[in-house]
Amino acid sequence: MAALRHILYRRAILVYVLAIVAPTLVVLYLGLKSLQRQHDAIDALLVSNLRLSGEKLAGELQQQTGQLAGRCLREAAGLDLDLEHPRQVRAQLEGVRERHPIAGCFFLLEGGAVRYPLLRTPVRRQLEAHLASETAANRQKYAALFRDGENLELRLGAPEQAMAAYRRGYELALSAPLKALALSRVARCLKKLNRAKAAEQAYRTLLEQYADECDLAGRPYALTAGLELVPTPARRAQLYRDLVRGRWELSAEQVDYYASILRDAAPAGEATAPLPRPGQGRDPEADYLTCFQFARALENAFRHQGPLRPGQVQAYAFTEGDAGYQLYYTLLPPHQGAGSKRDTLLGFSVRLKWWKEQLLPECRAGSGIKDEVRPVWKGWEAAAARQPALEARVALQGVLPFLELAVRPASGTVWAGRARRDLLIYSGATLLILGLLVMGVLLLTRDVSREMRLNQLRADFVSRVSHELKTPLTLIRLYGETLLEGGSFPEEERRGFYQIITRESERLTHLIDKVLTFARIERGQKQYQLREGDLGAAVARTVEVYARYLRRRGFTLSANSAAGLPPVRFDPDGVSQALLNLLDNAVKYSGESRLVGVHLRAENSKVILEVEDHGVGIAPSEQERIFQQFYRVPADETRGGYGLGLFLVRHIMEAHGGSVEVDSECGRGSRFRLVFPAAA
Repeated sequence: MAALRHILYRRAILVYVLAIVAPTLVVLYLGLKSLQRQHDAIDALLVSNLRLSGEKLAGELQQQTGQLAGRCLREAAGLDLDLEHPRQVRAQLEGVRERHPIAGCFFLLEGGAVRYPLLRTPVRRQLEAHLASETAANRQKYAALFRDGENLELRLGAPEQAMAAYRRGYELALSAPLKALALSRVARCLKKLNRAKAAEQAYRTLLEQYADECDLAGRPYALTAGLELVPTPARRAQLYRDLVRGRWELSAEQVDYYASILRDAAPAGEATAPLPRPGQGRDPEADYLTCFQFARALENAFRHQGPLRPGQVQAYAFTEGDAGYQLYYTLLPPHQGAGSKRDTLLGFSVRLKWWKEQLLPECRAGSGIKDEVRPVWKGWEAAAARQPALEARVALQGVLPFLELAVRPASGTVWAGRARRDLLIYSGATLLILGLLVMGVLLLTRDVSREMRLNQLRADFVSRVSHELKTPLTLIRLYGETLLEGGSFPEEERRGFYQIITRESERLTHLIDKVLTFARIERGQKQYQLREGDLGAAVARTVEVYARYLRRRGFTLSANSAAGLPPVRFDPDGVSQALLNLLDNAVKYSGESRLVGVHLRAENSKVILEVEDHGVGIAPSEQERIFQQFYRVPADETRGGYGLGLFLVRHIMEAHGGSVEVDSECGRGSRFRLVFPAAA
């Protein structure tokens, strides 16, 4: 029968799943698929519109960049750029860059080689070039003295006489470069003569009066004289900063050389600031070092897309490592080619930071595009992270081809947000329905499992009660029939028969009372007559009756009651039944111990009745479950009982407005407390 009910319960669950859950899931799935297709179609349309906006903006950017580059180059091409004076060229081009922020690093190309910025150290200048602006008399005197000094110093090895010739040249009324040249030779001769203090004074004069003048090799005296003197950390740091910030117009080779010298000149253990990397100046895309890096990349990668007429602007782009460059250049007229017969190209690299932060937003606003637009390196972000679904990538064909525009809908776009909101609402409703269905299945499964377990417990209860009834009835019948046969039994043996019949009758009565009480509780018909009285007297009567039974079984019952107990509202029969159930359990689970205690006391406006034993005890994990109906500790099923005693105790105490508590430890016994509220 139990197996049949189990099958019926499972079938009910299956019918519920097939009839309600499965069709609901199918409908929800089809609805989600339809909504997803709608969402994908809206996304596709949105991406298409984003791409159109991006293409429109790309065309506008190409046009604006070309126009701005043309204006910048036309102004720069109108300058008189003399490459024999690179400092002047740099000042002229920096002025153009201030008026045209699109320009980054300017360059001059001649015959495929970079002439500006200077990459290689220029050819040593001749003395005559410095003398050209002097008077004829001074020019002849200085030239003669300088040649005599070099002959005496370098060929004849006579630094003393050479120094005298250089000094006479220094004393002539000449320009600063010539005086500085003569003084540098005087200092060199003094150093050769081991006249350290005089040499130091000469170098110090060079450093203080002629720091920005250059010798015939183009080296500034601030560096040459500064390195000849014992450099203090502060002086070395200042020379280092001046060098890398472009105080002097040097070549890239010279900058690298002097930077390494200044680093190596640091005493052991003294920290020296590292050479600033390109892009760390005030203008990261046009600072001194960045322009050298750009010039090297330009010389390696640039290929002129000729032919080109003077004034015509040409665009060119290339990448070098992880850097990209967009160039605009033009052909200078022949008279501006620094005297060279080869074509001279003037151009600049676009300042990418300005292009991204200034020109791009201006063109976006001018085109009426409200979408979010940002330039990204082509292919780089795709490798780092997956491209978002609602993003269009538009290539920049005519300008900055190594970049592309990533266009996304502006935050708060109505129709895109509405589609997403609908999808979220439907998805949320779907999840809610699924949750309710799952909860329904779980609740149904739990109820069915509970009902099956309860039915099994009821079946076990009936089996146990039947067994409990059979034992006393069998003994009563056996000893009754023995007495009816009229045999001659001694009086003591006959009295023993009567005691057995009486004991089993009491046991049978106790069992039937439990079953009837439980039945009334199940039907909700059990009522208790609570009357105010002396709980101690009722407990004493029950203990006195049960003590005789315990003594016959070899147990000792220790009972004590505190004096002056407050009155309690209680039902005598209910309290007696609860106490008897606890005493019965104490006997069953006493183990080797034969001592049972009953204690009655008052505590905090409550009257507490305790029953304790020193038996097997109850595990902590079982102490909450022992008060459930039909429940019995699995390890103690061989001790008899049918799982109603403690359930009835808890029900009786709840009816009295009290509670039942247990304090137990395995192997040391248990103590049950019935807590009654004192009468007001």
